[in-house]
Amino acid sequence: MRHVSSASESLADAAFQVIEEKIVTLELAPGSRVTEASLGQLTGFGRTPVREALLRLAQGFLIEILPRNGILIAPMDFDVILMTLEVRRHVERLIVERAARYSDDRDRRRLDSLRAAFQGATDRGDALAFIRTDNMLNKTLNAAARHPVAAKVAQPLHSVSRRMGFALGRIDGAGFNVTGPKHQRLIEAVVAGDVPASLAALDELLDAVDELKQLCAEKGLGNGL
Repeated sequence: MRHVSSASESLADAAFQVIEEKIVTLELAPGSRVTEASLGQLTGFGRTPVREALLRLAQGFLIEILPRNGILIAPMDFDVILMTLEVRRHVERLIVERAARYSDDRDRRRLDSLRAAFQGATDRGDALAFIRTDNMLNKTLNAAARHPVAAKVAQPLHSVSRRMGFALGRIDGAGFNVTGPKHQRLIEAVVAGDVPASLAALDELLDAVDELKQLCAEKGLGNGL
């Protein structure tokens, strides 16, 4: 049995967060290739945390590890984006329903604080702040749902959607004025503990994300972006 120290786990998790954000924010461009060494130089993490982070990322849809040929940053494949949205509907309904039922006072305070963050990012047209707030919302809902299996399934699906959203928002802020208020309505319903309203707000949000996917395709936001 393999034993990993908490310090090693913390470094690997930090490396994952940094590398994942660099992919989502297109600093690591879709379709490009990188190496463990170059990622270590870019992020400042050592070989072991970077390797652990890459193994975790490879379980999702952002990278492909090519034996003896580096790491491919996954292209923005709109068929994959559509399929992840289909799966998200099922998994996130479970997460949102449980979050509305089981969130405690601390969860609700954290969720409440994110409403203002979404509004501020939307008003400024700040793509980075918006996707960081979105990421925090996903983590907070996952924690409130008390369902680690669903959270583990949902995480890589969220990454795909956030990369698409950042790509679109970086160009002209498109999407923020649409999904920002929908995120806020979802938060309000979960904080209120209203399960039907929470699920309805989630459906509205995912419908909007699906429409933005079509807009991304029309704008040609894909490889080489």
